[in-house]
Amino acid sequence: MTQPTERADRILDAAGELMVRLGYRKVTMEDVARQAGVGKGTVYLHWRTKEQLFESLIQRAAMSLLSELAADLRRDPREIQPHRFMRSAYLITQRHPLLRALATADKELLGNLTNSPVRSREREISDRYNALIIKHGLVREDIPHLVYAMNATNTGFYAVGSIPHDAPDIDDETAADVLAHTVRHAFEPEGDPDPASLTSAANEIADLFDELTKTYRERIYAAPGTERG
Repeated sequence: MTQPTERADRILDAAGELMVRLGYRKVTMEDVARQAGVGKGTVYLHWRTKEQLFESLIQRAAMSLLSELAADLRRDPREIQPHRFMRSAYLITQRHPLLRALATADKELLGNLTNSPVRSREREISDRYNALIIKHGLVREDIPHLVYAMNATNTGFYAVGSIPHDAPDIDDETAADVLAHTVRHAFEPEGDPDPASLTSAANEIADLFDELTKTYRERIYAAPGTERG
């Protein structure tokens, strides 16, 4: 017998395939049910609206990103350093079409989901991360508007693919290496950071990611027919 979480994942997989192919606006709940091989009523049993369904799809993608980053931080606290953290996040994002769409605010694919609550949580995570790396001395203190400069640099690496330019195309690994090199030499101080500071910062961010992952999981796999907070 199919478990509710397995059925929910099958529906979400179908929704993701259709969204990548057609875009949010063109996909209907009937399309998702047909793709998943279930009745339309079964889809509505899990999600009462199309928006709720696709919010869960985005939350599942975010959950995957956060889980992988948290595991990296617990394995090696040096992954909290901006150049390593941004490199890892870039590569994970590039592997996932929905995460790529979120990173570039792709309205063609996401429609009005570009204003998803997940984006607000992303900003909260970014604010917490930036506060930690500043607190623990992992970035230079002499750069004006430091956070703005780092965000602009990071965002540019995601957005450049959609902007006409004369530079040769490079693969994701190379782009991630260039991003890491740029961040390391533009924003981080010389020398090796204090290991205790790295561990403290890495554990705090990993704990935050674990907390958010738990929240997303509870919302995505809420008992069929219940309200999602």
